Amino acid sequence: MDRIPFLLFGDGPRLNSGLARIARDLAVRLYTEQEDLGIRFMQIGVDYPYGWHWQPWDFYGFQPNPADQGRGPVLDVVAQCRVEHPGIDPIVFCIMDPSRVYDITRQANEGEPEIDTDRVWGYFPIDAHNVHEGIGGPAALAVITAERLLAYGQYGQQVLRRTLLNHQAKFRHLKLAEKPVPWLSHGIDTRTFRPGVPMEEAGAEFVQWIKKLPQVDLIIGAVATNQARKDLGLYFSTVAELMTRGWKVACWIHTDKETNAWSLGELAHTSGLPAKQVSVSTGALTDRELAARYYLSTVTIAPGLG
Repeated sequence: MDRIPFLLFGDGPRLNSGLARIARDLAVRLYTEQEDLGIRFMQIGVDYPYGWHWQPWDFYGFQPNPADQGRGPVLDVVAQCRVEHPGIDPIVFCIMDPSRVYDITRQANEGEPEIDTDRVWGYFPIDAHNVHEGIGGPAALAVITAERLLAYGQYGQQVLRRTLLNHQAKFRHLKLAEKPVPWLSHGIDTRTFRPGVPMEEAGAEFVQWIKKLPQVDLIIGAVATNQARKDLGLYFSTVAELMTRGWKVACWIHTDKETNAWSLGELAHTSGLPAKQVSVSTGALTDRELAARYYLSTVTIAPGLG
């Protein structure tokens, strides 16, 4: 029997984002087990057009523009799969914000090809909810039309479930109240992020910062892309509040851009923390470097709005 084409859609492996890391790790796992799962694994993502130089599976990289959040590239690959696997509709497994997934699940404009929305699955990060305890707009429509849903953590599961219930009257024929919404814990892989990681693996600049720190009670870390759905203001406000309560605090944050949705320099300045007690880094980190930085911290914070 011909294997089912399985297309992983999300951030490309070389983007400096949490979603890219999740997609990368899942890609390796799915590729190694594709024959047992009965799938032919492929990946498409927001990335440079050539993907990894070493990945053994098909990778289709693209750069989105305001008029195309992935619809065109995804439709092209889906059409290719239908030619190569006649009679078998591919699965498109999305690991990204549902508002961006809407672009590939929406009803096609006149003259545009349609994707079979019955085969779109969503592993959706949820950072906030509206006054109805769900989400609305295009993001909600992507959630409604996805065949299968998987949530990030229990909070995400609650918001996705409420979104379905809020729309069940309008979309009664879809039986939204019966659609399952399982969830996975959103945490770390203890096989990689384990105790005893040598300090030197954290990177030379970070190690120098740690060694030059004055005596502190807490080292608080965060890893987050600099975008609106990450509440980096709350992160620095939390550090400032601890200081006002008498704690001696140092903080570090690893991100993609120092200035984007937030100005990290301004946030660090207004927090009142001495410059030598703040570390802001950008660029790519290996798993081992990240593991070492986590290990050297008292606590880490995931500053998503959810």
